[in-house]
Amino acid sequence: MTFGAGDGARAVLRTAVIFVTAAVIVLLRWVTDSPWCLTPAVVAVLLLVWYLPRLTRSFYGEMDDKRITVRYGVLWRWETVVPLNSLRTFETWTPPLHRLFHCRTVVLRFAGGCAVLPLLDDDTANRLTARLEEC
Repeated sequence: MTFGAGDGARAVLRTAVIFVTAAVIVLLRWVTDSPWCLTPAVVAVLLLVWYLPRLTRSFYGEMDDKRITVRYGVLWRWETVVPLNSLRTFETWTPPLHRLFHCRTVVLRFAGGCAVLPLLDDDTANRLTARLEEC
């Protein structure tokens, strides 16, 4: 079984970037009247146009009978391999913004740490957790 970030992942990340950028601009405008307070807007445009689409495409995972492998990252790549025999528990998180865009985050807790599978769509998260319950 393979999985990746769902369709709502880009919308969740876009909403978070816009909200944080607006808060930073308001805060900088309140503290100073410098024209540099629009710099976060330029950074946000770069994030929205270049980084976020690549980040959501980079989320990739696969599960076989022995392990779960998760890879993601644009500038730096992270890879996590979790053997299924060391998996203790798993849980799904659905914060309000995730519910709005039909996403879930699955957290795998295993001997020695945890792995986070962020922004999976609802169907993929349900299939993954059902398969994990079987193991």
